[in-house]
Amino acid sequence: MAHTKNMTEGKPFPIILAYFVPVLCSTLCQQLYSIIDTIVVGKGIDDMALAAVGATGSITFFIFGFIMGLGSGMAVLMAQAYGSGNYERLRKTITMGMISCGAVGLVIMVVSIAFMRPLLLLLNTSPTILDDALLYITMILAGIPLMLAYNCLSAILSALGDSRTPLIAVLISSVINIFLDVLFIMGFHMGVEGAALGTLIAQTCSGVFCFFKVRTITFIRLQKSDWSIDASLILEEFRVGIPVAFMNSVTAVGCLLLQYFVNLLGVNYTAAYSACSRIAEFMMQPCGAAGMTMSTYAGQNLGAGKIDRIKEGLKCSFWIAVALALITGCLLLFAPRQLASMMLSDRQNIELAVGYLRICGAMMWSISFLFLTRNTCQGMGFTMIPMVSGFLELAARVVVVIWLTPYLGYTAIAIAEVSAWTSALLLNGSYLLVKLKQLYHKEGIVLEKVSEKQVV
Repeated sequence: MAHTKNMTEGKPFPIILAYFVPVLCSTLCQQLYSIIDTIVVGKGIDDMALAAVGATGSITFFIFGFIMGLGSGMAVLMAQAYGSGNYERLRKTITMGMISCGAVGLVIMVVSIAFMRPLLLLLNTSPTILDDALLYITMILAGIPLMLAYNCLSAILSALGDSRTPLIAVLISSVINIFLDVLFIMGFHMGVEGAALGTLIAQTCSGVFCFFKVRTITFIRLQKSDWSIDASLILEEFRVGIPVAFMNSVTAVGCLLLQYFVNLLGVNYTAAYSACSRIAEFMMQPCGAAGMTMSTYAGQNLGAGKIDRIKEGLKCSFWIAVALALITGCLLLFAPRQLASMMLSDRQNIELAVGYLRICGAMMWSISFLFLTRNTCQGMGFTMIPMVSGFLELAARVVVVIWLTPYLGYTAIAIAEVSAWTSALLLNGSYLLVKLKQLYHKEGIVLEKVSEKQVV
């Protein structure tokens, strides 16, 4: 049975911690099998195969980020409906989200597969890795329906305060994916298509597990009337979700531009950047987990009209974010060579990765607080400024990489990345403080009026 949790009652810290730990483990497991996938490809085939897989990372983020951003509209409104106790609206939000996200996702799948080769060429992908890169990403994109199913089911569970079931699903998926990676690549020598096939099978298994768990939640058992089209609710989901989708995609465009400049430097730099991206992304996951926790917590409590609890939750999450930034930052600062050696074989590529990872390690506090502030805004339904911050990240990456690459070479790529984090943090953090102050003031006025009526 699913472990749903109403986060609008009880002491905030134990509730946040109980939700955060499974989310943390889940995101780390997802990244772990992504890293193992990289290790198996790099060690089981060669660094060029690793470069081929890595060259598709920013494109995958661009496409999947947009789809998942749309799904976030569904997740935010579900959390708010659950927090307010409106189960009828909760069920309707689920069905309308499935319909809208499914339709958009399938269109994106067809279009992206059709234009993938021209896009890889546009990004100046090396001819030596082009065919492998195209094969790998085409197989991954063909699995968009599987990704949609899993993300919708996981979003439902997370919005209802259940972070344990998605964790179990990811654990199952991780074990299957690792086993299949080794079997397909090192056993059957299938090449990059083996890595893609293992990922698709593993994702299918996690989706099936979540499906059966969702079916056990009695108050969201869907009825025929829940599937009747509600245009206003679909538009509301798009209103919340589209800014997040654009934010994810615009951020991904910045990563694509970085990939373009890296590709210009040569295939060794592409291989090093592939490893750096996977390692840095893994280290960001604890910070991202804290952000996802606050998204659900803020959404439920906004639905219940409890602004004070959101502020209390932010204070608790702030100290969690500080601890996470210290741990991950120290790992990147003091053990970059050991981390890079896990994926790369060539000494020159490893040395290229070391400098990049150290710069990221020194700025992990920035990405940690960015996740916290941005996800809280999104969880409360304030998604426009986070979208604007995505454009700000893009501008920071472009300006810094064009300005500094002629002088610093590959180091400029790392500086561009952390500059994007910091600029987005300043905008999201400032906006969140203003919105909380406004909401707190409104809540005070309402309570004052209610008190006056009671006195009269």
